[in-house]
Amino acid sequence: MLKTMSKPRKRLTRAESRAQTRATLMAVGREHFLRYGLGGAVAEKIAEDAGYSRGALYSNFDGKQDLFLAVIREEQDCRMEAFSSIFKEEPSAKQRLRKMRNAMADVVTDPDWIVLRAEFEAGALRNDRIRQTFVEIHRRQVRHAGNLIRNLARSSEIHLGIKPNEFMMIILNLSHGLVITQKILGAELSPKGTRHLIHSLFDHLIRSS
Repeated sequence: MLKTMSKPRKRLTRAESRAQTRATLMAVGREHFLRYGLGGAVAEKIAEDAGYSRGALYSNFDGKQDLFLAVIREEQDCRMEAFSSIFKEEPSAKQRLRKMRNAMADVVTDPDWIVLRAEFEAGALRNDRIRQTFVEIHRRQVRHAGNLIRNLARSSEIHLGIKPNEFMMIILNLSHGLVITQKILGAELSPKGTRHLIHSLFDHLIRSS
């Protein structure tokens, strides 16, 4: 009987190995931040659960706070890419608006993101470095999404009564406030009810003919 020879595993380059280590630490760190919060998470435990030494974490990140901010940046980048993809995939202005309306509600009502966003906001109130990162990310988010809305509003089918960046400031901040309140209230304000309020706010500010 012929034996099948398995191909030797390709050796990772230094850069590939570092990227893999960072990705694993971020994935495990994300779970710890969700479970314990930024204050309760422990850097050494994150490294241990990821299968690395404490030194590996500190050679890739300045510490727990730096790891948390890397997780937040990755989350935000994924969300901005999701919004951009709507415009690449859908040529109709009406359909783009409808998909953006649903995507906005999907993003802010994501259970994990509600917790991470609340931790990010709380950290920004107490820590200057986190606050600076919050301001940077918020500005970039408003600018990026505002440009998408600006392009959308060029269509005669779309009616926007305020400036695109103002629209995004209102939608993002009021929506995040709603979902955090819903998380705290529980059954008193259902996720479905929160989603309805976000849609209502969206429709009040922008609509299609």
